[in-house]
Amino acid sequence: MHIALKWVIFLVAVGLFCAFSKYGFGPYAKQHEGHKTLDAKTFYQPSAVRTLLENLGDFRTAYLVQERTVDLIFPLVYGLMFILPIVWLAPGARMPWWLAAVPLLAVVGDYAENFTVMALLKRYPGDLGGLPTLASIASGLKGVGLLGSIAVTVLLAILWVVRR
Repeated sequence: MHIALKWVIFLVAVGLFCAFSKYGFGPYAKQHEGHKTLDAKTFYQPSAVRTLLENLGDFRTAYLVQERTVDLIFPLVYGLMFILPIVWLAPGARMPWWLAAVPLLAVVGDYAENFTVMALLKRYPGDLGGLPTLASIASGLKGVGLLGSIAVTVLLAILWVVRR
């Protein structure tokens, strides 16, 4: 694939990421000012979930809408934003292409978190069962995957420059 086309595709992914961050989540961000949503936290104790849901108050309904719409597309956008440069930089950096599994971990963790949060919001205030534990684990996977994606992308970019 021509280098210019690669850059265009990557910049489109970055543009989509920025647009989703500002405009996709924007209406919801204004509604829950001062309240932390479950997917805004990376690591939390399962025992904190009920309190977090309680603190959302009237925003819980809008939060469920956010989880069902914008937050189902967002992982694909940032996954694309990280997978593309990893796959493209890996050969020049003489690193394995399967490092693209790191952003996939983030995407899978994010989807698991989203579906678990939706279930939590529907079951609240009743019995939440083991969902808080699943949400906590999924959130941790997403956080590790995102941090790892940043680290792998930066490392590959440095190695690509050095080894060319």
